[in-house]
Amino acid sequence: MGWPRLAHRVVASLTLILVIMMAMTTLATKPVLKRAGALSLALLLLALALALLGIATPGARLPAVAMGNLLGGFVMLSLCWRLAASARPPSAAAPGRLGAWAVAGLVLLGGQLAGGALVSASYAALSCADLADCTRSAAAAGWDWSVLNPWREPVVEATALPVNAASALALWLHRVGAIVVLPVLALLGLAAWRRGRRRGGAALLALAAAQGALGLLIVASGLPLAAVLLHNLVAALLLATLVRLI
Repeated sequence: MGWPRLAHRVVASLTLILVIMMAMTTLATKPVLKRAGALSLALLLLALALALLGIATPGARLPAVAMGNLLGGFVMLSLCWRLAASARPPSAAAPGRLGAWAVAGLVLLGGQLAGGALVSASYAALSCADLADCTRSAAAAGWDWSVLNPWREPVVEATALPVNAASALALWLHRVGAIVVLPVLALLGLAAWRRGRRRGGAALLALAAAQGALGLLIVASGLPLAAVLLHNLVAALLLATLVRLI
């Protein structure tokens, strides 16, 4: 077992223990912290589901497994962020929430995150160079939508870095999605700023700009691991920030 996998298991085990303790604390408090308790229970159920996924699918090559782990981690961070916010005393002049607009943005962002997870899990990140190249590659493959099936094991070429050239459509959709989603997030950030949620709005604007810059950097520099990890981190922070604005 390599050290990254060992470190991942140690952190996952510690996280599960902390979540159990947190759920027990919120439910044992008198009076019961209903909102915090519900969020803690949701965290606990998600942590248990991820633990079962890791036990049941060791070494699995299906994109669905990697997507489940990655997206599950994103949702856990968002729930923790929301839980931390619920622990603060309500202010006398509560700032306006974005409501349905934030929910719509959350749906778009969720789809973009799922697409990015599929690109990584299906080894499609190096399937084409830019949007024009991805368009040509996807067209040459007949716009085969079956490559988006997360239960289909990818066919990887024997190169220095694993490449699934047949999944160019997945990368094409992810890049087109970025062109749509990032401006929407920026508009939501501006709306939050105008409604008094200045910290959240500024964070959303800064994170959206950073994510766009990271996407361009990844394309230009050939998928460096550090940039990809930072890309995932910013995506998780975008999700958590947007959840706070609902």
